[in-house]
Amino acid sequence: MNPEQRKEASELQLHKRGIRINVQLHVIESDEEVTLRSPEQLLQRLLALWAVVSAAQARDCTAMRAYLSTHQLESCLSVQEHAFIFATSPSEAQFQTFSESQEAWYFLAWCAGLTDKIAVAATPSNLKNFSKLFPHALEAPDKLSTALKPRSKSAIMDYSDLLYRLHWEVRHSQLTGRACPASINAVTVRQWHQAVNWICQYEEENDWDKVSTET
Repeated sequence: MNPEQRKEASELQLHKRGIRINVQLHVIESDEEVTLRSPEQLLQRLLALWAVVSAAQARDCTAMRAYLSTHQLESCLSVQEHAFIFATSPSEAQFQTFSESQEAWYFLAWCAGLTDKIAVAATPSNLKNFSKLFPHALEAPDKLSTALKPRSKSAIMDYSDLLYRLHWEVRHSQLTGRACPASINAVTVRQWHQAVNWICQYEEENDWDKVSTET
């Protein structure tokens, strides 16, 4: 699909779900203008998100701190993620923030071909389909690395366009004091938008913490 066709397809999806459309939003880049992250970069980001989400949900960073140190994977973490994992006493805000990162983890797992289920829903994403592929105890991430089968650029770009338009509606609802459409989870949309912009190298930003989700 070219950018105009992709825009039309996204707007049709949103319309069918009863979600407000901003026809003034511009088209996104064409497939030819985008270079996706490499499989190795994707693997490292998946490990980082797995680590922070697991630590946040367990409310204990000890195990993940040991794992990342053992395999010399601290460099996979962003500055904010590193501050959380290696904090003496993480704050409640950090636990909440990195618990929500499960949505970015889910989306990138889909991009990596670890799960076939993908749909923006009203409830949090279910991680059970692919979490078993991630390391147990202190084992190396070989099983995960072998399982990676990155999706096509076209499939990822379809979601890039859709999430750009859907995130506009989430923000518009918040700014106007309306509830978000009942069929979508605002946290999911924000996290997926960050994840898709990261994998598409939007604005050539390599710092996970600074990836833009502008609409």
